Amino acid sequence: MLDWQRRLDTSLAAEPTPEITVQREGGEISTFTPNGTTWSAPNTQDTLQPTADANGNTTGWQYTVADTGTVERYDTSGKLQSVRDRNGRTTTLAYNAANQLTTVTAPSGRSLSLAYNSQNRVASVTAPDGAVTGYGYNSAGILSTVTHPDGTTRQYLYEDGRFPTVLTGIVDENGSRYATYAYDDKIRTTSSALAGGVNQYQFQYGDNYQTTVTDPTGKTSVYSFLKQNGVLLPTSISAPCGLCGSTRKSSSYDANNNLTQEIDYNGTVTTHAYDSEKREIQRVDGAGTSSARTTTTVWHKLWNLPTQIASPTKLETYSYDSNGNLTRYSETPTADSDGSQGINAATTGVARTTNWTYTADGQVATHRGPRANLSTATTYVYRTADDTATPPQYRKGDLYQIIDPLGHATTINRYDASGRPLQMTDANGAVTAFTYSNRGWLISQTITPASGTGQTTNYGYDAVGQLTKVTLPDGSSVSFSYDAAHRLTGAADSQGNSIAYSLDAMGNRTQEQVTDPNGVLTRRVDRVFDSMNRPLRVTQQGVLPSGSTSDTPIKVVPAGITASSTYDNNVPARAIDGDGSAWIASGYATQWIEVDLGAAVPLKKVRMLVSQSPAGQTTHVVTGGTSPAPTTVLQTLSGNTSDGQWLEAALDGSVSVRYIRITTTSSPSWVSWHELEFYR
Repeated sequence: MLDWQRRLDTSLAAEPTPEITVQREGGEISTFTPNGTTWSAPNTQDTLQPTADANGNTTGWQYTVADTGTVERYDTSGKLQSVRDRNGRTTTLAYNAANQLTTVTAPSGRSLSLAYNSQNRVASVTAPDGAVTGYGYNSAGILSTVTHPDGTTRQYLYEDGRFPTVLTGIVDENGSRYATYAYDDKIRTTSSALAGGVNQYQFQYGDNYQTTVTDPTGKTSVYSFLKQNGVLLPTSISAPCGLCGSTRKSSSYDANNNLTQEIDYNGTVTTHAYDSEKREIQRVDGAGTSSARTTTTVWHKLWNLPTQIASPTKLETYSYDSNGNLTRYSETPTADSDGSQGINAATTGVARTTNWTYTADGQVATHRGPRANLSTATTYVYRTADDTATPPQYRKGDLYQIIDPLGHATTINRYDASGRPLQMTDANGAVTAFTYSNRGWLISQTITPASGTGQTTNYGYDAVGQLTKVTLPDGSSVSFSYDAAHRLTGAADSQGNSIAYSLDAMGNRTQEQVTDPNGVLTRRVDRVFDSMNRPLRVTQQGVLPSGSTSDTPIKVVPAGITASSTYDNNVPARAIDGDGSAWIASGYATQWIEVDLGAAVPLKKVRMLVSQSPAGQTTHVVTGGTSPAPTTVLQTLSGNTSDGQWLEAALDGSVSVRYIRITTTSSPSWVSWHELEFYR
């Protein structure tokens, strides 16, 4: 109901060189000119055509959205009058004598009402349930406050004297400054940050369409752009870290601004091909290599919807009704291991098929899944008319019943004025009742069995809308806390147990501490992330009560790396220093590395951070002993591993070892080690 801010500029429609300018809800502007009986624009597949009365006089305009089949009707002055989806459901708009939009009515009959101030700006919007949201403006006529139905207010700040209409900050409903923005003299954003300076990004603009971005951790990346067809297209992004592989990520485009090629930080190439309507018809991941994987897409002739998608080992098919509703989805295994055969691949197994049917209004009527042992479908029943009560307890089109394949029905008995369910009854006769705040948040749920007492769960929120407390039917509760940047920082139950989260500037959870009702730390988890926000290391510590013994592994600091299979004598001594930045690489299928722990210890765990490109089948054999070149196998890890993945070999600690050798065999890729960790 809120997506109706669109308009046609028809002032030049009758000129010798006629044109109509169309502004869409996202701000895009297209200029339409006559093309036979319809009007078209070069930058969109949408169409525009006039509507006329019996005498041939233009009475308005009809705009058809190519992607969705949605039809929008406008009057001769260009005001939006209605929006009809491809199933015929229509949203209507009404205006007052001053040409101000006053009501928006959904297909269900529920309406929003708008009121205006003396400057013809929206002063309030009233929801179907009567909840009123108010809007305030500063002296420049710019939105400055939004007042919610509960009386709380969000403020928008404009503090830059050079540009009084540019947003510089947001004060949330809790009264805290939530966001801050800064600009240069060309009104380009130079800084964006949340409360406390977290999640801060800084931007520096250079020549030739380059922008340097500094992320919250202080790492910088340079973004380069191509200006083509009036649009800036990203062409490359420099890597913010040494672990990313290649130093640059790049993109290429065709003359229509379609992305044709990407090269990621590891040098992997992905190519794209398109049809005449700019829809992707083929994608090749790992193009130019023996491990290339192809995905082929065939599109519907009318709707912007796929009919077939062929990818490695499977073919997906989609069928639609005349309104573009999905009626059948099928997935069939194929013998095409890399997808290169496309939709012509030979099938090798039985298709798994899901079917749907629809009501005349385009709502799902039945759903039949692929399970062969269920012979009936799930059925959905809808209200066929409005409730006659005042106020009505439901509207035409509201979901009434869901009947599962066994015939068990769940009934939604009542809705509130805004269309939220108030009461439902399940197949066992249990009744669930819901209540909501005047901002639409669920505040209670009461489940009453067919014979028994109702059990209520309550929900509490802060002024922003963040969930702050859940109280269960037995009176126990869990509370949640947040920082001023709206990030979850902890939780506590009514018994006194709690968990606290430490977050870095990017919002990554770097530490978790769990405490019992006595304030004793019972568990701690520490995490280290790289500059791409990927976890490098996770350390867990379990703290036991006083007098107990702990089986928690203790980290062993190795004396050094004594040898490796690297053929250029690049012994990776720094692979045990914890910085994750040093690693070795060679093209040989089998590699090994040996570590001296300095003394014999009962080893319980070996962890390794590997680099592998491309991902593939890998076997890591961990051997140990009291002498160099140990041969006793302690553990073997085998499977599909990928770049930047931590692997862990769990040992029982029954054998004391001083020397550890890890021998890795991979196909079809190389493997190297960033970090090795050992625990006794």
